Amino acid sequence: MKRRDFIRLTSLALGAVGLETAGVAMNRSAFAADDKPGRKILYFDLSTEWEHPPTVDEKDGTSKAAKIVKKLGKEIGFDVDCTKDGSVFDGDLSQYAAFVFFTCGDLDVKVENKTPVSKTGMKNLFDAVRSGTGFLGIHCATDTWQCQGELFENQPEEERTEYIKMVGGDFITHGDMQEASLRFTEPIQVPALKSFGASEAKIFDEWYCMKNFNPDMHVIAVQETKGMRTDGRNECYDRPPFPSSWVRMEGKGRVAYIAPGHGNEQWDTEFVQKFVQDMMKFVVGKLDLDMTPNLEKECPDAYILKNKK
Repeated sequence: MKRRDFIRLTSLALGAVGLETAGVAMNRSAFAADDKPGRKILYFDLSTEWEHPPTVDEKDGTSKAAKIVKKLGKEIGFDVDCTKDGSVFDGDLSQYAAFVFFTCGDLDVKVENKTPVSKTGMKNLFDAVRSGTGFLGIHCATDTWQCQGELFENQPEEERTEYIKMVGGDFITHGDMQEASLRFTEPIQVPALKSFGASEAKIFDEWYCMKNFNPDMHVIAVQETKGMRTDGRNECYDRPPFPSSWVRMEGKGRVAYIAPGHGNEQWDTEFVQKFVQDMMKFVVGKLDLDMTPNLEKECPDAYILKNKK
């Protein structure tokens, strides 16, 4: 069963019921921003399943998130191309320093009047990242090109999709939007997270339950499940803490993922905008972060997808 279908069915059934430290150079990418092949960023928000409100094109033909990412890119010295047209990956990708994905579904599937990513385009995407182009996934980027198999079951690494292995985690489901705690791993390196002046923050968003975590990731924010609602469709949060945001390397390419950013209201917050911008800086090489793998240290039970009753 597709994960989105699972959520829709669950929602219907329950509708009536109420992340620079010294000494870690070997874990950083070997190039600086000025060495990147391009000075532009590509923002891509094609959805072939559920389309998140910030990715819906407005009257001017551009989505809310695209406008914000364009502004954030300009502030750090990068022009941003924004598109939902999958054929962009059949073109010249060397002009881009990084890709930013706010996507959902299998992007190589033709849906209505949308142009999907071709098989060649998919190969070009992975080749570009492994050659040094950065990649930032936002929120539903883990609900993209997912693994097959049972929902609440981790798949062996060899059975995971190429995309999920790259982005680092795989969406299972989510419950109701709610305030929940994010714990920032020490030392806190990301400016947007440091600004809280604490190692933990309460954030209101739609929180993704995830699995199939790449063991080489460096977790920067942990989803603390203690205190979250676990009634009804929120039962998915009845599990040990798991990664919410992280960074890793894919070949020569810097990869980052952040879970927050579901709705228009979240994109209006300084937290989401600054977090996105900091991660854009990271993936283009303008912000260095420790990428020592720390999944086992920070979230030792992340592979447990449901608490035993």
